[in-house]
Amino acid sequence: MVLKIVNTLAEPGITYGEKLLEFSEVSLQNGYWVSEEDLKTYTQDADGIICSSPIQNWTPRIMEGLSRCRIIATVSIGYDRIPIEVATQMGIVVTNIPDYCIDEVSNQAICFILALGRKLLTIDKAIKERPLFLHPNNRKGLAEVAHPILRLRDQTLGIIGLGRIGTAVALKARGLGMRVIACDPYVFGSVMLSRGVAPVDLDTLFRESDFISIHASLNDETRGMIGSEQFQKMKPSSYIINTARAGILREQDLIQAIERGLIPGAGLDVTANEPISPDSPLLKLPNVLLTGHSAWYSTASDSPSEYWHKPMKQVVMALKGMWPTYAVNPEVKGKWLERWGSKAR
Repeated sequence: MVLKIVNTLAEPGITYGEKLLEFSEVSLQNGYWVSEEDLKTYTQDADGIICSSPIQNWTPRIMEGLSRCRIIATVSIGYDRIPIEVATQMGIVVTNIPDYCIDEVSNQAICFILALGRKLLTIDKAIKERPLFLHPNNRKGLAEVAHPILRLRDQTLGIIGLGRIGTAVALKARGLGMRVIACDPYVFGSVMLSRGVAPVDLDTLFRESDFISIHASLNDETRGMIGSEQFQKMKPSSYIINTARAGILREQDLIQAIERGLIPGAGLDVTANEPISPDSPLLKLPNVLLTGHSAWYSTASDSPSEYWHKPMKQVVMALKGMWPTYAVNPEVKGKWLERWGSKAR
């Protein structure tokens, strides 16, 4: 039987690791489908699927047609649009790319800290509007447009989610002299301490942090976990940064917190609507930095070997009856190996 792989987000001019498929008779169907109807139509007889979690919603109606599917491989770290429990019940392994764009996203978080803490956009705007107003000896003018600017080594960074990216942010922030605290119920306190990070509960993190950087996965535990109650606990000088998933933070509550002066601003790589709606109040807030879900990007991270080929490697392993490296639902392993491990191709 010819095995079928469906790549649901193929773009012209990009190689997806097709050469990896020379081991057997495999049919590769490339397309770019986002709607429920298209995804159901083109994936129902697939043995392996390559997809994107952030832009495709894998509804139960789509999933029920995947009777032959062994693996759903995402091209992202996040997999929040894939119903993991349903996949597990069906004996489907789901994979992501957990080691992807760690440097890029952690750098973006640090950039937000520096830009917000040093008031870079505020100063830039003031100089462009009034070139003679700001000069080295005009301390009063500088204080007027950019107060306060504090030393980073006197500041505390609170990290929500100390996985690969959160850890990279912590190490880079410590290099800047910052005190780093973190909340992650799935990381032992001793592990945090070994990285120079103090473990705290979420309430303490909100109360003590001068910057809060979100690096948690989006799931039932974290969806909407940060809203008006949390913003009221923050220092009135504390900034919040989100380079993870927009759904973790209640966007309307954030807007109201900034408009009411509960917090001074935010750095957002992700927003509730992507691209952001032209009438979003976020676009009118000068103390909110927006980067349009670009934190993942660099010329290195967008290369085929770094990005596009990794999901195909996971699919190939699954089609050979091998348990894939990046499985996010390990609880299906026994059932999966029993069904597919003996059907290596």
